[in-house]
Amino acid sequence: MKNLFDLRGERILITGTGGAIGGATARVCSALGAELIITDLKAPTELASEIGARAVALDNTKRDDVNAVFADAGQLDAMIDCSGYYVKGDWLDGGDEWETLLARTMDINVKGPVNLIRACMPAMMKRGSGRIVLTSSMAARNAGSTLAVEPAYAASKGGLQALVRYFARQAAAHGVVVNGIAPGPILTPLLVSANQPFALDSYPMKRFGQPDEIGWPAAFLASRGATFTTGAVLDVNGGMCFS
Repeated sequence: MKNLFDLRGERILITGTGGAIGGATARVCSALGAELIITDLKAPTELASEIGARAVALDNTKRDDVNAVFADAGQLDAMIDCSGYYVKGDWLDGGDEWETLLARTMDINVKGPVNLIRACMPAMMKRGSGRIVLTSSMAARNAGSTLAVEPAYAASKGGLQALVRYFARQAAAHGVVVNGIAPGPILTPLLVSANQPFALDSYPMKRFGQPDEIGWPAAFLASRGATFTTGAVLDVNGGMCFS
């Protein structure tokens, strides 16, 4: 029996690989044999050299740039979007500064994934196969692991989960699956810099997740082992929140 989790011969584009989760996902997919194209705002050349991938600079919010990168990428078997944006702001009294934060968050976390899907899903549908994975957050379900989570972020990730289901319905009849993954608190530089009041003793597993604990489930959703799974958002949060 063929191992459908084996990614040898699969071409996968992964965005946001300059971040901890995106980088871990790229390393996992590389270890499973995938041919990778990896992107971030600045081309992730160091990671590309490490894992033998092609590095490309990409701003997901710019549709023309997205279209150009995907046109150059050629036929893709899967696309994993690990890009995202989170900055703290004062939603109650922040005025124009918070309005700017809200717009930027929605631009990157919602418009960006839509641009990516518009660039890759039609070709996948025409070919009759493809897997798309979008990275959401536990914050979409329970507003986050602390009361300090930014509301613009929670709203954007909730919107992303709605898009997973919308695009899954659009593509299902054409052999293309669209799924999401919703991490809980993962030990990344972004989490550390947020300086939020995490209470590890109250967490079911008493610890943060590690980036590769998101990378492996994401790789599954991008594999041929997930071709009858669509419209799902996989909770990977150590038991903190259930669907």
